[in-house]
Amino acid sequence: MRKFNDIRTYTTNVTELIWHFIRHPEAYPNNASLVVQPELMETVIDNPNECKYCDSYNINLLVERDGQGNMVPNHYAIANMARRYY
Repeated sequence: MRKFNDIRTYTTNVTELIWHFIRHPEAYPNNASLVVQPELMETVIDNPNECKYCDSYNINLLVERDGQGNMVPNHYAIANMARRYY
């Protein structure tokens, strides 16, 4: 059984979350992770200790540097993470 209905939409939503994290790091706790709660079909960037029964992913593994040294979402890592729910 799929935990999220559409993998493309899900990866797009996660990528948007990562972009928001890159652009507004001050809006997140220092120990922020990508936190997925499959039972509720929710994904957020937050303190992983605040969520029971959640999967957490190191945010640094979902971000990479482009050719100019700017932080950008790591699409390959995001896609790999999303496949765990399909």
